[in-house]
Amino acid sequence: MTKKFYLVLLFLFTILNLGQGSWGLTESSEARYAEIGREMALSNDFIHPSLLDIGHYHKPPITYAITAIGYKIFGFNEFGARFFMSLALMLQLLLIFKIGKLWFKDEKIAIAAALIYFSFPIALIAARNLTTDAYLVTFIIWSIYLWLQVKINNKKAYLYLFYIALGLGFLTKGPVAFLPTALFILCYKIIYREKPKLDTHSILGLILLLAISGSWFAAIVAEKPALWDYFIQEQIIARSVHAETFHRAKPFWFYLVFAPLLCLPWFVPIILNLVKQKNSISFDRATKTCGYAALAILVAFSLFSSKLILYILPVFPVLAVFFGSVFIQYSQTSEKIYLNAFKVAYVLLFFIIIALIAIPIVTFNIWLALILLISAIGIAYYLFYKSIIEFRWKILLLSTLAYCFVVIIHSSFSAANSFAINSPKPQYEFIKAERGDADYKVLIYDNLLSSAPFYLNERVITIYDTNFEAKRDTRFEKTDAWKKSYLPLNEEGQAQRLKSLLRDKNNILLIKTKKALPKEFTHLLEGFKSKEFKKWTVYY
Repeated sequence: MTKKFYLVLLFLFTILNLGQGSWGLTESSEARYAEIGREMALSNDFIHPSLLDIGHYHKPPITYAITAIGYKIFGFNEFGARFFMSLALMLQLLLIFKIGKLWFKDEKIAIAAALIYFSFPIALIAARNLTTDAYLVTFIIWSIYLWLQVKINNKKAYLYLFYIALGLGFLTKGPVAFLPTALFILCYKIIYREKPKLDTHSILGLILLLAISGSWFAAIVAEKPALWDYFIQEQIIARSVHAETFHRAKPFWFYLVFAPLLCLPWFVPIILNLVKQKNSISFDRATKTCGYAALAILVAFSLFSSKLILYILPVFPVLAVFFGSVFIQYSQTSEKIYLNAFKVAYVLLFFIIIALIAIPIVTFNIWLALILLISAIGIAYYLFYKSIIEFRWKILLLSTLAYCFVVIIHSSFSAANSFAINSPKPQYEFIKAERGDADYKVLIYDNLLSSAPFYLNERVITIYDTNFEAKRDTRFEKTDAWKKSYLPLNEEGQAQRLKSLLRDKNNILLIKTKKALPKEFTHLLEGFKSKEFKKWTVYY
């Protein structure tokens, strides 16, 4: 059964990489990480992340470094930026499988947990959008697996690997990497009634963890001491309790509402299954630990004021193991609940495919849509009405194949509908076609387009006026080299510099369609032609 699961992983990895580089970078997060990784690959400086040639110390460098390696292997393109995201998801599935097999001693639970996780929408969102979260969760799952190896098999060597995994998680996104693993361990110790122990191996492991976690921060702060206050006050405290500063504040209930939606359709039949059998279910300690750990992580992340959808990703691997255990152990008497839930899911999938063909403002390959529609109908009909395979494998096949269809739909849709996914790639292609090999600059007024230098290289100059998104932090720059790519209008002499740039008719201005230049500059656009790209207008 294990060999078959590995073949399934290979199949899923292939599906994930079909068309992975076919759509443009999306603003703002993915483009930002992709561009920082590009600049890191070009400079070969894996210590000092930069964005638009200005130091970018918001997060440690692991994600940028992995992205830079992707470029060195596959070139400076979208596939190179995203390849390791697919690999990260495969590692997550493998680790979840190994946790289930190690802890529950049951390959069925292990496979169910991994495939359920794959069919959580949030897992696919994280794997298709370049951010830190997929890498962070990979290290979190790895750390939990290694810790369970120590607890179950008493392999002390794994304890040091556990601390290494936590340290790498810290170098991916900072202290938040510790929280999910710590809450899992706490729930484990409460459920198994274990008292905390601190032996020589634990002390040495903590020292190793401190050395790994602090390595990059120590190197950076030693070079730029002012970064110490920046890390503590602005990146840890402010982001945790003053999220409005970063425009990420959400109410306490935000995750409590969206977490169930992000694990559909599984959430509905699992909950109904538990309600139906509430008087006959007796959870083993492993299942209880996963359930309470998922709840603890959800509540803990809800307490932070800074909230984005992908921040809550660490809940779902633990939840997948819980769901996998419930599904394998208690679904036999609830077959109709699961079948009906997935019938509804497939009907929704059919409607989505039909809508992509029918909606006029959406471009979608009609032949691909027909192939997907016929395939989905055929598979659904066979598995629902004709197949004689065991019910549980039938459901797992339905969920896994449904999300394979979703991956293919996403790739095709994204490649053909750039502005629907907030990718400005078409406007860059227009600019390059219009200017060819001419010497020109692209001025981006009062907005940060991290994707611009990715496609246009050193030609981009970002103009900051009043929009916080365009403001770059130059406090830690030791030279004035950043002024080549950044123009803060509020500084002396910069207005005159902008006027000089606009007088050069080779240059191009990119501005949000609903915005306008200040009146003192508008007359300089006389003689420019313009072309609108929905959200943006190009003056050339």
